[in-house]
Amino acid sequence: MTAPPIDACSPTTALLAGRSVVTFGGCNYLGLSQHPRVVGAAADAMARFGLSTTASRETTGNTRLHEDLEGLLAGFCGHPAGLLVPDGYIANLAAMQGLSALGVRHAVIDRRAHPSLRDAAGMAGMRLHEYGHADARDAARLLGACEGRAVVVTDSVFAADGTVAPARRLHASLRDEDRLLLDDCHGFAVLGRAGRGLADELDLSRDRLVVTTTLAKGLGCGGGVVMGERALVDAARAGSTAYICTTPTSPALAAAAIEAIGLVRQDPSLHERLRANTTRVRSLLAERFDVDPAHPIPIIAFVAGETDAMRIMHEEMLDRGVLAPLVAYPGGPAPVYFRISVSAEHTDQQIDQLAAAISASVRNGRTARIPG
Repeated sequence: MTAPPIDACSPTTALLAGRSVVTFGGCNYLGLSQHPRVVGAAADAMARFGLSTTASRETTGNTRLHEDLEGLLAGFCGHPAGLLVPDGYIANLAAMQGLSALGVRHAVIDRRAHPSLRDAAGMAGMRLHEYGHADARDAARLLGACEGRAVVVTDSVFAADGTVAPARRLHASLRDEDRLLLDDCHGFAVLGRAGRGLADELDLSRDRLVVTTTLAKGLGCGGGVVMGERALVDAARAGSTAYICTTPTSPALAAAAIEAIGLVRQDPSLHERLRANTTRVRSLLAERFDVDPAHPIPIIAFVAGETDAMRIMHEEMLDRGVLAPLVAYPGGPAPVYFRISVSAEHTDQQIDQLAAAISASVRNGRTARIPG
């Protein structure tokens, strides 16, 4: 079901039906979607290029901004080459089509992988083999049974609950001509040095590694990118209909992303605040719910009683000016659960407001601690 429409927002607040609430939803982890320098870069580019290139990059829709950004992203994340596409969903399809052109015929995929990864492998004509969630041993078993080239496919950070993939062990299981594809949509701009992603966080070899990500979450802009070996990127550029047959991300968003990357490189306080806020929110939730206070990911999923009780809790918190999303997103700890996300821009007062809203709901008898 579509969420209620937001009439306006800041990194930590939203205007819902004429009322401003503190929000702990979305994926604006660094608050960059409203940063003055990022918005200013978009406005300047809009004045130069308008809202859209109105054509594919392979016809007349390419700009210097698109080329600069894809080179900047690949260099920032430590890959030989990159390909800029309209969004993260298209990035997965372009990557899979590029891998298929290089002779990859099998996709060994995590059971809870993002649906776009499953769609992409299927549309690229690969045979799918599903392994247990975050089970590197099961992935290695399936990989060993594949005849011909294969790609192991996983989210780097799972969107539903913030679980981190066992990327080192998955990479170690690869055979000589296999690849590992990490969808880094919730790791990019969050993990690693200055937000370079999970591969940087783990010091993972870029050999046989493909990384896709969106620029719309941690970076706060828009677009997607495929990064990896030059042969893969060239194959996707030459033969991926997902790239060739689409209008690229707006030049305004490309300019904004270039500015945002500059900011995360220059301002370590962004990630320092994100880590501090994540630790504080996790710690206060861990007092009542099954939440790991030490986990570094700013996505926090938890169950607080039966579904009806959680719906009442959600409404009571909203009445107190706090939006704590109650979702039915696949891959979480229950069919319906709370999914809190933290931003570097949340203030101490806003986190206090979250704690007070939870405490008031618990005092009303709506929820009890769920044992870990």
